[in-house]
Amino acid sequence: MKKHDIDSSTRNIGIIAHIDAGKTTLTERLLFYAHKIHKLGEVHDGNATMDYLEEEQKRGITITSACTSIAWNDSQINIIDTPGHVDFNVEVERSLRVCDGAVVVFCGVNGIESQSETVWRQAGKYGLPRLVFVNKTDRPGADYWRVVSDIQARLAVRPLPVTVPSACLDGAVLHLLRGKTLVFDASDQGATVHEHEPQDRDREVLQARRKELIEAAADFDDLIMERYLADEAIDEAELRAALRKATLTGQAVPVYCGSALKNIGVQPLMNGVVHFLPSPVESHSHAHVLQRMEAENVRADQFVGFVFKVLFEGAHKKIFMRVYNGRIGENSAVYNSRLERFEKIHKLYTVHANRHEPIPEARAGEIVLATGLKECITGDTLFSGKASLRLENIDIIQPVLNVALVPGSASDTDKLQALLQRYCIEDPTLQSFTDEDTDQLIVAGLGELHLEVVLERLRRESGVSFRYGNPQVIFRETIAADATGEGSCRKLIGDQQHRALVRVTVRPAPRGQGNRCVTTLPATNHADIALKAMEDALQAGMLQGCLVSDVEATLLEIAPFEDGLTDLGVRMAALDAMKSALVKASPVLLEPIMDVELRMPPEYVGDCVNLLGAKNARILDVRASDFESGITATAPMRQLFGFSTELRSRTKGKAFYSLVFSRYDVVG
Repeated sequence: MKKHDIDSSTRNIGIIAHIDAGKTTLTERLLFYAHKIHKLGEVHDGNATMDYLEEEQKRGITITSACTSIAWNDSQINIIDTPGHVDFNVEVERSLRVCDGAVVVFCGVNGIESQSETVWRQAGKYGLPRLVFVNKTDRPGADYWRVVSDIQARLAVRPLPVTVPSACLDGAVLHLLRGKTLVFDASDQGATVHEHEPQDRDREVLQARRKELIEAAADFDDLIMERYLADEAIDEAELRAALRKATLTGQAVPVYCGSALKNIGVQPLMNGVVHFLPSPVESHSHAHVLQRMEAENVRADQFVGFVFKVLFEGAHKKIFMRVYNGRIGENSAVYNSRLERFEKIHKLYTVHANRHEPIPEARAGEIVLATGLKECITGDTLFSGKASLRLENIDIIQPVLNVALVPGSASDTDKLQALLQRYCIEDPTLQSFTDEDTDQLIVAGLGELHLEVVLERLRRESGVSFRYGNPQVIFRETIAADATGEGSCRKLIGDQQHRALVRVTVRPAPRGQGNRCVTTLPATNHADIALKAMEDALQAGMLQGCLVSDVEATLLEIAPFEDGLTDLGVRMAALDAMKSALVKASPVLLEPIMDVELRMPPEYVGDCVNLLGAKNARILDVRASDFESGITATAPMRQLFGFSTELRSRTKGKAFYSLVFSRYDVVG
């Protein structure tokens, strides 16, 4: 597709941050100032536009990503507001997968927190240029310059402040590019922005900080360097062009300040999205898709779309899709390269939170909703004609907790299973299955909040009464030594005798690498059967029947046994050989280890340290300040059940914490 066929004024951005940094509040202001909504809603009042689910309104947090779009400065900005809680991290991952840039929100008081670093790395993985908004700079203890310093120290990128807090006026910011003081009119909720010449102390701050900005820009732009060395004046347009170049290459990140809740500093950030973040044709993802299309011989005029989210409303399946190339209309057939067959799109829509507006067609660079695609799942690639290309799917974190459900009757079980199947299609980090030993319905997720939200939704939508037990940690198994195993098969099944002999060796792989089954034998049908059986053998370990991980298994030999060799015999012998090798290889149990981050008033640091000690936590860092202190630690997940209740009790509800899955490690 030709570059001029893609609207260069489009911006596809994700709003990402640690929980409670103010993402949704910021998004509400973007909508308000762009006249997409005419009344501000608030997260704490349960009426924010983007938090439309009942669970979100009740809890005051974002649970699912929500899409919308605004018009600003002759540009179309498509926005995806994402959750901040780690239990819903898949929503961040799949949103960033289809964005071209990101706005990262940091709290001016708490600075860069654990999930802040996680979402920063996620954006970096997809090559997204970023802007930073330092929020809540009006609060006691806020330190904009400390956050700017931490960006360079902890995130290894050059921060370029564009707006900085005023030293003279409350609720005002200094715009370093424009050389002005910006005051946001409280009488119309900050919609009117007054520009003034800086006065007194602000004049000194602006001159000094603008000089620093020009010096930083000179490192990325030869024109700025020449002008600076010649002591020539550098205007706003030239400086803006230099910052844009540095932002798009990932060498630097423009930084803005303000308070979304107090309606301060938002419009300059909106201008920054237009000025500094890429259009679809400039994005890393667009260039990557074009390279893949060329490598797979996909026609340049083909429609190419990527499914990044699936949502059910009752029995109706809705597909969220990023269009990377070409265009597609309603009532069009599309080819799913995973299924290797055509499906039909019925209708296409633009999305504003939970409201949809029909459109006749979708073009490259757009994010749209489609109906009619009954078999699509997250990660599917769609084409207007046959093609084998499959774009990269998102990385899925495996569950660490599960819970058993006890329905009232068999008919209730069927109803719950049907709903859970839909939930698992919507959320790839959720798993549901029936335990073969206990015949119980099991739901597995990323954390206590994740499971709690799913079960609340299940109870509400099913109308069925059910009980459930306490969450249980999902253990894994691995091996601590090398071992060799031999298995043989001699079985009469029906009227055929199945025989084979298989020899394998296993050894520990680096923690977190996963399993790998290989062979030194020539490629044959029997070798393929044996390798598949070896992979299946790693689904249940020798200690507690848990999933086996971080094992490298090698197929050494396949031979006739008592002069017989059959396909089924090879499979059964390979399973037996793996079982023998795993028993000899010193199997050990693994448990999930979590990164724990706490924030509390300084007087409760000792209580929190003692509580973590009782949970067998390893304390990595203690940070103290006059307003709020923090602790970083790691701890086994099995020790952290009920941790939130104990923390509230010890600190009178004044401490906050977050858990992020770190790794699996040997049970201590």
